[in-house]
Amino acid sequence: MKLASGTMSVAVTTALLLTTTACSGGEGGGSASSAASPSLVRTPVMSDPPPLDPDTFYQPEGLAIMTAAYQGLLRYKPESTEIEGLLAEEWEVSPDGLTYTFKLRGGVKFSDGTPFDSAAAKASFQRRIDMKGGPAYMLDEVVDMQTPDPQTFIVKLAKPVAPFFDYLASPYGPLMTSPTAVADNESGGDLASGWLASHTAGTGPYKLTEHVPADHYTLEVNENYWGTKPDVTRVEMPLIASAAVQRLKLANGELDMILHGLSKGDYEALATGADTEVVHQPALVKIMVLVNPDSEVFKSEEARAALGAALDQKTLTEVAFGDSATPSTEFLPIGMLPEGAVPDVHQLDPAKLAAVADGGAVEIGFPAGDSSLQELSNQMQVVLQQAGLNATVRDFPLSQMFALTENPDQRPDLFVVSFNPDAAHPDTWARIYNYTNAPVNLLGCSVPEGDKLLDAGSAEPDPAKSQQLYIQAMQAYRDSWCWVNLGDLHNTIAARKGYTGWHSQPAWMWDTDFATLKYQG
Repeated sequence: MKLASGTMSVAVTTALLLTTTACSGGEGGGSASSAASPSLVRTPVMSDPPPLDPDTFYQPEGLAIMTAAYQGLLRYKPESTEIEGLLAEEWEVSPDGLTYTFKLRGGVKFSDGTPFDSAAAKASFQRRIDMKGGPAYMLDEVVDMQTPDPQTFIVKLAKPVAPFFDYLASPYGPLMTSPTAVADNESGGDLASGWLASHTAGTGPYKLTEHVPADHYTLEVNENYWGTKPDVTRVEMPLIASAAVQRLKLANGELDMILHGLSKGDYEALATGADTEVVHQPALVKIMVLVNPDSEVFKSEEARAALGAALDQKTLTEVAFGDSATPSTEFLPIGMLPEGAVPDVHQLDPAKLAAVADGGAVEIGFPAGDSSLQELSNQMQVVLQQAGLNATVRDFPLSQMFALTENPDQRPDLFVVSFNPDAAHPDTWARIYNYTNAPVNLLGCSVPEGDKLLDAGSAEPDPAKSQQLYIQAMQAYRDSWCWVNLGDLHNTIAARKGYTGWHSQPAWMWDTDFATLKYQG
């Protein structure tokens, strides 16, 4: 086992959970060779990703394809939540928070050989708005775009949006797409969405060259890439739905890395293998317990706080996740706010729960198919039973899980999850998971004071004042005890030994930067 170099600084998601097992499936296509190559990476997908249109794609599976082929104006520095330029070299925002001016990088071409400039940036933003996909919310407040010269792109907003820069750094934010490719492949007014579902037209170091659903996907180096040519020139992604088969193929040398989906036991075995290792990268993912405020047992804040006191974060995290997670210390994932701004306030005292619970039945839910979260739920069941509660555990299929916002009668008392945000800004966490009636506020907790502060923080153009409002909002959500944190989950990769140059961006999972990898054997 090793930890990738770099440290994390002072980030509507699909909220798909980070599954640690999968159903059985085929073995996929791709190279059958067991000899590692400096120029080839073989890494599986567990299922076919959704259509790869850059303006509607909004899931973890297949994200590695999108980040390899497309780029935005900004990005996060590797293993950090600090924003840096990508296709924009310089940028500034007006004091009122309404006008953003970007100086674009020169000499950049799309994979089809056409130039990237301010007109292309404007067209990419406009396509995102027109497609009205899930990630289009990031440009909701854009009211005007100007291109005074080929290297200057100006965006005007209707009102201040504090996380706007973070939206532009997110892989789900506006990605630059060749206007020529869109025009050439449009059919029936679809803005080329049919063609882009299985082709790429970005400025990234790779392009998609093979798209065979239910079998495999292949990336090859983009000969028009503006940056340093990668050592890895080909990435083969066979579809292998079985985690057990993936692990076997990695151990046998038929795969080079597995970006997600293995169990704690798998990682522990591979970490000690003669030819394999496990790499942990920083990630903005929380393992937590959602608490139903209408639960007969946990309807009071006192009872919810007692639940927090009964759960041993260190032990529970180690048992369920091993080295892939660390006990939680902050209310938000580490790096989204300054360290210590909104700390967890857990003080272990199991006796408190027995004193306030007074018996009763408690149902613990977890996402179906996630062995680590199932183990965590089972361990929690024991803790609650020791406190005199009649605790039961059951799984929820994903469709039922995400429908809990519309079906309050189906909500369990507790729900064990792991979630990550769209970007490294507290707004992209709280507005999805904490805000009243938020898309993934699964158990329906409402903290009006937190909502009010969140809205004020978003509309405040002064960054320092805005951050302080967000801190106060997070404190209000934390103090409701509707969200009990247990751990911070890493982005864990199992790989053949010999790779260096591991880079990742922490706001999302199931991804790595193939262009920075080097194989030394």
